[in-house]
Amino acid sequence: MILVVGGAFQGKKEFARELAAEKKLQVVNYFHHQIQKLLEDGEDVRDYIQNLLEKTPNVVIVMDEVGAGVVPVERSDREYRETIGLAGQLLAKEAREVYRVVCGIGVRIK
Repeated sequence: MILVVGGAFQGKKEFARELAAEKKLQVVNYFHHQIQKLLEDGEDVRDYIQNLLEKTPNVVIVMDEVGAGVVPVERSDREYRETIGLAGQLLAKEAREVYRVVCGIGVRIK
């Protein structure tokens, strides 16, 4: 699995598509939205990620970086932010490669 992270509208999707085409992998875009849905449904994020890694190891996962801004006032928004951060950590730990994309430029960080 390859992880691509970065801020909103920084060119992650296009970077991931090019990377996936080069390596013949599938792309999972907007992973942070999947995490949000899990939270809303009360499902365990750790279990979901573990199952994803076991069943689909040959993917490029794209997710927003959400922890660099102001801490949200609403508890549910803080929980979302913290859970996205946790998901990113779990994915990065298991990823073969990790890229951070800023202004359309991907920098390999692992």
